Amino acid sequence: MRSKIVCVATCALIAASFAAFAQYGSGNSDCSDARDHAESAASDLSSYARRLRRCADYADFSDDCSSEFRRVKYAHSDYESAVSDVSSYCD
Repeated sequence: MRSKIVCVATCALIAASFAAFAQYGSGNSDCSDARDHAESAASDLSSYARRLRRCADYADFSDDCSSEFRRVKYAHSDYESAVSDVSSYCD
């Protein structure tokens, strides 16, 4: 379970980093709004992934990190939607 949590956290950090360095596309306002939302979603995902990793690294075995994992899942869903919006509005 711990290796799965660390893997999810690492993948989330990579995804957030990728989004942060993505090149900007067209200059329309829908695209700009979509990118702003994607950057915010990437930041949230990265933050929650760090919390999940800290929980797993602490390893006191009294906390199964489920609340942190749930936050990462929700943040990833928001991030996934935001990336889709960038694809739709900026291409």
